[in-house]
Amino acid sequence: MSVGRAKEGAIRLANADVLTQINRDIWIPFSTAYAAGDPEAFIALHSPEVIRVEGNGGWIGGFEEYSGRLREWFQWVAVQEGQLEIQFRFLERHTGDDASSERGVYRLTLTYPDTDENVWYGMFHTICRKRNGVWRIALDYDSDEGGTVGEETFTSGREMEQFETSGSLL
Repeated sequence: MSVGRAKEGAIRLANADVLTQINRDIWIPFSTAYAAGDPEAFIALHSPEVIRVEGNGGWIGGFEEYSGRLREWFQWVAVQEGQLEIQFRFLERHTGDDASSERGVYRLTLTYPDTDENVWYGMFHTICRKRNGVWRIALDYDSDEGGTVGEETFTSGREMEQFETSGSLL
């Protein structure tokens, strides 16, 4: 094995370790906060310097504005007695020791008592930073790409535990 190959193998292992940390600090609690209807737990996943971009409506804002919008939305879901579930699939995951860029697809399901499920799909791109040993979202962008994102796009991505390197992943 050449030095270059040994170094490449070490980078893959480091990426798997970093992605495990990001999953632990961001993606698992993200899904849990949605399922619990807990806006404060969700807001806590974001850096105070976060930039949030909603591609569909063209809205862009910082932590305070985004936190307010989240609280209102979670409250609206609670008043309607809705149950949320969000799942992620990843198309691209790049990491360093203290920064990451991840692109993927989400499936958001909202279920009300005695009604059918409402399902939305969208593409996301996040930039996360590690500060004081914890990963937080520093930039969060999503869009449904004009309604072109669906189940096929979702299933084309990788689950968060899949760290193999191929294509544009890692």
